[in-house]
Amino acid sequence: MNKRLLFQIVFGAASLGMTQLPGRADAPQSLDAQISPHRLNILDRRGYFTPVFKKAVHDLVDAKAAVVAAQDDEKGLRAKLPALEAQVAEADDKMAKLHQQLADLDRTDETDFVALQQEMSDANAKPEDQRVSAQAYVWAYPASPHQADAQHYLEAVQKKIADQAQADADAEAAREAAHAKLVQRAQARDLSPVEWRDFLLNMSQEDLLKFLGPPQNIDHDYWVYSGAWTEDPITHQKVGLQINFNAGRVLNVTEKEY
Repeated sequence: MNKRLLFQIVFGAASLGMTQLPGRADAPQSLDAQISPHRLNILDRRGYFTPVFKKAVHDLVDAKAAVVAAQDDEKGLRAKLPALEAQVAEADDKMAKLHQQLADLDRTDETDFVALQQEMSDANAKPEDQRVSAQAYVWAYPASPHQADAQHYLEAVQKKIADQAQADADAEAAREAAHAKLVQRAQARDLSPVEWRDFLLNMSQEDLLKFLGPPQNIDHDYWVYSGAWTEDPITHQKVGLQINFNAGRVLNVTEKEY
């Protein structure tokens, strides 16, 4: 029996049975509403179905229920799909990192020397990093045919670091000497207006008192040191200084004639 004929028989039997059930309304109903396990059981108890036919009808209803359940399962799986895809991507990333770690472990004096050459020729590489790499190669591969080259790299980068350290030390010593001389000239009131601005800029009021002593005039936003402190660039006469503050620190210095 094909499905279309089975539906027609079930529909006819269900319709006939439902019209004979007490308390039923006369309004037409859909086939899905009429064919249900409950109503089929009522028809079965009244003897409408043969055993073979009853089994076929129940199989049909069970199949329909299975389809609905499968559709619900599919919706659930689709909802979980983004999270599953994210888990797969994370697992792929971890696997790639493991492969890289394994590749790093599979090292030889030859591969490490090629890497050392590339690092030593990199203009952007830090000398300290180059020194560490060269020293590591010298220690790790004492019997390597590239030992002499690696040793040469190590000595060259060590000299470069030492030269830079000496240059920094010399520059710092020069800055300290220049600052000491500037302090002497400031104490001797022998600075130009520009030099006073550079020397006093951002200095605290406490430090200013140490270098220049107390001012002759104090205002909330500025102090005035009268007397011969600097030379006016226009009149070339010795004039005083007005020191302006912002939050207790020197903001600007101008010459002030009294």
